[in-house]
Amino acid sequence: MGRRQGRIVGTLLALTLGAGLVPLSGAPVAAAAETVDCSASTAATAGQAALLADACDKPVEALDARTEFEQVYVEPTGARRLVAAITAQRVHRADGSWADVDPTLRAVEGGFTPIASTADMRFSGGGAGPLVTWQEGASEFTLSWPGRLPAPRIDGDTAVYESVLPDVNLHVTALAEGFRHVLEVKTPEAAANPALTKVRFVLGGDLRPQTSPDGGLHIVDASGTAVVTALGAAMWDSATGQQTVKGGRTQATALDVPRELVSDAREPGERAATAPVRVTLAGDDMLLTPDTELLTSASTVFPLFIDPVFNKNRSKWAYESSNAENNDATAMRVGRQAPPDGSGEKYRSFFEFSVPELRGQHIVSAYMDLQLDHSFSCGATPVYLFRPGGNITVSNGGRMAWNSHPLGSGAQKLLDTWSGNANETGGCGVADQGDADVILDDPRIKTDLQAAATANWTLYTVGLCACDENGQGESDQQRWKRFYPDSTYLIVTYDLPPYPVVAQPFSQTTDCYKQCSSPAIVRDTTPTLNVTVADPYGGVLRTIFEVRTAPSDTAPVVAWNYSPWNPVNTSTPAVTTAGTSTPGTASWQVPVTLTSGTTYYWRASTGDEVGLWNDMGVGVWQTLTIDNAPPTVTNVSSSQYPLKAWGAVVNTPGTFAITGAGDAVEWTWQVDGGTVQTVTSPSVPYTPVKDMVRVLSVKAIDKAGNTSGSAFNHEFWVKPLPNRCWNWRMDEAVGATTAADKGNTDTADQLCGPIGSTVNAKNGTLSPGASFVTGGKSGNAASFTGTGKITTSGPALDTRESFTVMAWVRPSSLVSGDQTILSQDGVNGSRFQLHYDKDANAGAGGWCFSTRAADNTAAPVSACATGMFDGAPLFPPADNVWVHLAGTYDKTTSEIKVWVMGDGLSCTGEVAAATATGSWAAGGSFVIGRARSGGETEFFKGLADKVYAHQRVLAASEICQSLA
Repeated sequence: MGRRQGRIVGTLLALTLGAGLVPLSGAPVAAAAETVDCSASTAATAGQAALLADACDKPVEALDARTEFEQVYVEPTGARRLVAAITAQRVHRADGSWADVDPTLRAVEGGFTPIASTADMRFSGGGAGPLVTWQEGASEFTLSWPGRLPAPRIDGDTAVYESVLPDVNLHVTALAEGFRHVLEVKTPEAAANPALTKVRFVLGGDLRPQTSPDGGLHIVDASGTAVVTALGAAMWDSATGQQTVKGGRTQATALDVPRELVSDAREPGERAATAPVRVTLAGDDMLLTPDTELLTSASTVFPLFIDPVFNKNRSKWAYESSNAENNDATAMRVGRQAPPDGSGEKYRSFFEFSVPELRGQHIVSAYMDLQLDHSFSCGATPVYLFRPGGNITVSNGGRMAWNSHPLGSGAQKLLDTWSGNANETGGCGVADQGDADVILDDPRIKTDLQAAATANWTLYTVGLCACDENGQGESDQQRWKRFYPDSTYLIVTYDLPPYPVVAQPFSQTTDCYKQCSSPAIVRDTTPTLNVTVADPYGGVLRTIFEVRTAPSDTAPVVAWNYSPWNPVNTSTPAVTTAGTSTPGTASWQVPVTLTSGTTYYWRASTGDEVGLWNDMGVGVWQTLTIDNAPPTVTNVSSSQYPLKAWGAVVNTPGTFAITGAGDAVEWTWQVDGGTVQTVTSPSVPYTPVKDMVRVLSVKAIDKAGNTSGSAFNHEFWVKPLPNRCWNWRMDEAVGATTAADKGNTDTADQLCGPIGSTVNAKNGTLSPGASFVTGGKSGNAASFTGTGKITTSGPALDTRESFTVMAWVRPSSLVSGDQTILSQDGVNGSRFQLHYDKDANAGAGGWCFSTRAADNTAAPVSACATGMFDGAPLFPPADNVWVHLAGTYDKTTSEIKVWVMGDGLSCTGEVAAATATGSWAAGGSFVIGRARSGGETEFFKGLADKVYAHQRVLAASEICQSLA
C-alpha cells in the first residue's frame, strides 16, 4: 500500500460527508438495516457497493474494479471515485485475494520470496544456483552471480550476500514490481579490483535479453514482447558534504547527518556523486561497466553503490533528462539538478494513469495528490503540471528522449501550478523540513479529464516541469524537486447523468380510456404525470415536471414543481424517487385544475444527488388534452324492433342504430339489465331470444373515458311465436302475492305445454283486494273483492295478431254491475275485455268478449252470449256458479267470439260472434280482475281459476279441452 493511501481514503470519506456530496433528505433508508454490515468497506461488485454505500452513508470500494494500480469507490450519492496510482499499490494473488504490497522477504524452499509483490520471483538462499529466478506465466528468467553465493543476511525486503568479492557485498531488494541488485563497494581497495571494471551477471531461462535504446535491457518472450525491463544502471557514492580524509581517500564520517544526505543501497544521498553505468550483453551474460572516474577518484566517498533495477514492463511513470543521462528509479525529479548529484542537467517527470473507467463519464471533480520528498530551496518555489503531447513510451521509471513530450510552452495544456518546499539536507535552519503534501486541483484538470473521458481515452498522461507555460524558469536551481512515485495519485469523482425520462401512459382506470399516450386525451382535470426514471449508478433522483400552453421554453407555464424557476401555481418540492439502477417511476399530480377542451404540453427531467440532470431543453414534449364532457345518446332506432311497438318474431336478428352528440368512440349496451357488451360503431346487433317487452339500454363512451350519465332506454316488443301460450293456474298457496305463469313449464298441460327457451314468463302481481283462496275449480283460486287485480309487467299478447283468452269464473255479486275478468291495457283503454255486461240481452245481462278499434275510451265492439242453448237456458250469468268463458280474435276474418261453457264432458255451450275493426298493439299489462277506460274500471268480484292466453285462435275442441 502506498505510504499515503490510507490518508487518501480517509480524505474521500471526509469529502463525501463534508463537501456537499451527501444524500438528500429524502434518500432511501435500507429496508432491513439490521442485515447490513456497515463495518464492511468493500463489496464484490459496484452494484453491491452502491447498496452498502447508501445504507451506511460512506464510500465503499467495488472489488470488481480493483487493480494493482486503481481502486473505485462508490459514494453514498451513487457517484464513483477513482483512485489511480502510478506504482503498484497491491497484489492480486493466485487464489483471487488481494494484499497490500509487502516486499518483506520470507523463507521458502530454495531461497526467499517477497510476501506480496506483483513480480513472481525468488532470491537465492546461497550456493551455486541463480541469484534471482523470475517466473512469468510458464516462462522463466534467471539472473546469476558468476560464482558461489554465501547464505544471505535478510534485512526486511533485502537479501545481503556478503563478500561476493573482497569488501564487496551484493544487495538484492524486492520491489513492488521487480527487484534491485546493488553492489556495495566498501573500500577504495575493493574498487581497484579488476573484476569491477566489468561486472558480469549470467542470464538464463527461456525469456531472452535485448538491449534497449535508453541503455537498459528488455527481457522478451518468444513473440518479442518485453515482459521484464532492466533500467539504465547508475552508480553513486556516499558523499554528504561532511567527510574526513584517511589514507588519501575520503571516508563517510559517523556524524549525525540529515537523512536525505545519507546514501545506501536503495538510493543516493542528496549530495552523493553519481555516474551512469553502461549495460551491455555478451552472449548470455549481462555486463555492467561502471564509470571509471567515480570508481577511482580520490574524492569518491565509500561505500560506493552500483545499481541496475529489473521491473515488470509497465508504463506508469518516466522522466526526461536534458543530458540524456540515466538515473535511478527511486524518485521523480523535476528541475535543474545541482552537483555533485548532478551536473546541472534538467529533469521532467511524467505520470501515466489508467482511466478506462472514465470513458463516457461525466467528471464531477478531479485532482492529483503527490508527496514532495525534497526540494533544493528552503522556501516555496513553483512546479507546473502540464498535459504533454502523447503518452509514456518507455518502461516504468525509464528515460525518454529530452523534449520528446514537450512541457512548458510546447505542452498541450497547462493544468495547475503548486508552490512549496521540503528541504531535508539540514541547510535551512532545521535538520529536516519534512515531506510536503501536494494537491493539484485546478478546475482545468477536471475540464481536461472531461475531454479525455468524452474521447474515450484509456490512458491519461501528465507531466511536471519547473518551467511555466512560457517555458521559463526551468534553469532556476531553486526549483529543483524530487517526488515519491509510490505516493502519486489521481483522484477523480465521476458520474453519469440519469437516463432520459420516458413518459408513461396515463392510467386507464382513473385518467383516460382510449388515448393514454401522447397525444393523450384524459378526463381528469388534475391528472397525474408519470415518467420512468433510472440512474446508471443508482442515485437518488429528483424529477422536475412542467406543464405549458405550447411546446416551447417561452410558452406560459401552467404548473411546475421546481420553485426556483419562477414558480407558477405551485411551490411543491421536486419529486424524489428512491435510487435504483433499474427503472422506477416518478409521479406528480398537477396541482391546478386544467380546462376541459384545452390541449397542454408537458415534460420532465431527472437529476441525481451529484447535480447531474437530463437536459430539460431537449426533453420530449408530451401532448395532453383535457376532456371531461361526457357524450350523449339521443336516439336508438330499429326497423326490426321499433320503439314501444310489436316488432319481429322472437329469434329474428335485429339492428339498433344509435345516434347522439359528442365524440363517442364506443357504446355499451345491455338488454333487460343483462350482460353489458361493447361495440365500436353506433350500431348494436341483437337477436332477441325472449318474447314480449324488452328494453335496450345504451351508453356512449369517448376517448377520454367519459361515459353518458344515464342510459338511453329503447323499449321494444318482441312478437311471440304463433303457438305461444300463458297459463296462470292460480294454485299458489294462500298468502302468496304472485301468480306464476305456468305456460312454458307444465309438461302435463296438453293445451299449453312447454314451447322452448324463447318464452319469457309473464308472472302476475296481486294487488290489495286480490288473494289466493281454497275452493277453486281445481285446487286454489284467485279471489277478487271488487278492488283488486292481478297484473303482468308489460303485455302478454300481441293484440295485433290472433289470440284466445280463457278462464273459469265464479262471480259473487253480479248485481254490482259490469265486471271484467280478463283484459290487456292500452294507454287509454283496454284492447280487449272478457267480461260481464249488465246491459247485454236487453238488460238481462250476459257474458261478452269485446275489442276496441283504437286506444281510446269509445265503446268497444262486443260479442255477447244470451245464456240460451237450443231454446233453453244454459249457463246464464249467476252468482256462485262456475262457468268457463273464452274469447277469441281472428285477425284473418276480423271476427271476435265469446264462448260460454260449463260441462267438461259434453263441451256443450254457447258461442256468439261479432265483426271487429281496427288492429293495434296494447303495450300495457295483461290484467285479471278489471278493465281500463280512461282509468281502471269494471273490477271483478268473485273467483277466477285456470286463466289462459294463447297467441292464436283455438278451435272449439281445444277450448273444450280446457274445461277438464
